[in-house]
Amino acid sequence: MFIFAVRRIVTAIPVLLVATFITFWATSAVSNPLDRLATCQTCSQQAYDRLIDLYDLDQPIPQRYVSWIGDFVTGDMGQATSQGERPVSEIFWERGLNTILLAAPAFVLLTIVGAVTGVYSALRQYKFGDYAVTSVSYLGLAMPTFFFGLLLQVVFAIWIPQWFGVKPFWSSGMHLESPYQYLRSVTLPVLTLMFVLLAGDSRFIRAAVLDIKSADYIRTARAKGVSNRKVITKHLFRNAMIPIVTLWSLNAAALFSGSIITETIFSWPGYGRLFLDAAFQGDVDLTMAIALAITVLVVLMNLLADLMYGVLDPRIRYD
Repeated sequence: MFIFAVRRIVTAIPVLLVATFITFWATSAVSNPLDRLATCQTCSQQAYDRLIDLYDLDQPIPQRYVSWIGDFVTGDMGQATSQGERPVSEIFWERGLNTILLAAPAFVLLTIVGAVTGVYSALRQYKFGDYAVTSVSYLGLAMPTFFFGLLLQVVFAIWIPQWFGVKPFWSSGMHLESPYQYLRSVTLPVLTLMFVLLAGDSRFIRAAVLDIKSADYIRTARAKGVSNRKVITKHLFRNAMIPIVTLWSLNAAALFSGSIITETIFSWPGYGRLFLDAAFQGDVDLTMAIALAITVLVVLMNLLADLMYGVLDPRIRYD
């Protein structure tokens, strides 16, 4: 397994290079730092020369990309021009922590609730519970993220305070004054992230459990008198976990890389909004740092999922 992991990490290097080069090329091609001086009537030639020297604008994009790679490897992430010339490394870790504070509880709750509702729906196929979960899932699949987020804001920030005189949750911003204030500010964005992803997760887990439920070894275990709880936990759910682990790895990559819509609606200062602002303003260094982090996260989550296959099913080998 160790050799397999090393081989996967080595083969991921070309993926990282290609992904970061495409992002670098796209950002550099559609934006030019010199455009900021186009309307400046008092800017001298020295200002133009400074920007050209700072961003190597006199060199082709591939050569500028190689220079960026060299600086990044040595720990120099550059300056974030879209954030007042602040060091990219400072903003990168600051916003990364904010994203973790939002994505971690969303991922934990999504994993637990998705597994419970998916298994429950599969075990009660074509019964009331199954129809109820299916109906809510279809509602989540059909409802856009921005609409559900705005709906939560209307309900908990306008209607409930008007009706009961209390405001249980913050409708925007990140509040870290105390654990209680953090829970108040993170609840609505977490519910927004969960509801949209939970709809697809519950349907996927239901299908995976139903596929295993009809297997011969499940019927054999029941015929031998194995308790229903043991059949579900030891045989059914564990074997259904292999495709589910893949789904969870994709969810983790999506959540921790930042959700642009949710963070924008709730004014949450994470990677999603930061990446969008940096890309629109042509901030190459900041855009590249976030793009590299997202790419690395996706590769690591897929590697972790591959390794979990061998843990869940000993028949899988990595020779």
